[in-house]
Amino acid sequence: MRRRTAHALTAAALTAGAFAGPVAGAVAAADLGMPPFAPGDFAVLEVWPKSAVPGTTVTVNTKACGPGSHAEGDATTVGGGRFKLTPGTHKEVVAGQFQVARDIRPGTYGIGATCADGKFATGDLVVTEHGPQGHVRTGVGGGTTTTAADPAKITAGAAVLAAAAVGGTWLLRRRASGTRS
Repeated sequence: MRRRTAHALTAAALTAGAFAGPVAGAVAAADLGMPPFAPGDFAVLEVWPKSAVPGTTVTVNTKACGPGSHAEGDATTVGGGRFKLTPGTHKEVVAGQFQVARDIRPGTYGIGATCADGKFATGDLVVTEHGPQGHVRTGVGGGTTTTAADPAKITAGAAVLAAAAVGGTWLLRRRASGTRS
């Protein structure tokens, strides 16, 4: 009986979580006096690289505009101004570039594009203070960059593992002895 109740509560929590995002967005739009957006009003604007330092040239592309179309991009949030998106090597994709301003602060910024037919595409660009650091995760082997181990993190991790081992041993012994309290 307990297992059935736990499954029902888990299902209810997952369902509520799945609907929280779209519902919250619709409520926020209504509160701001904006017209409600239907699913699909905004297409994906792919941003590459997804993370950049000030001064970097960023490329964006989207399939929202359709074959042979064009669009106008807006990167004013990162000091890149307005820019053109034109058909790329794949006819169904339009692409364009802009440069991140050198004095922009780190953060996540929205980049947009408006297609000739009025469709919209949006994407995010993360501006960082420094370039990428640490190991390159290629799956091929070790990197050349070394990082110092943080003793506090190592101690905390060891404590969590020890607590899990003690708790697991206690539960197994309790189950084996038949004690249910």
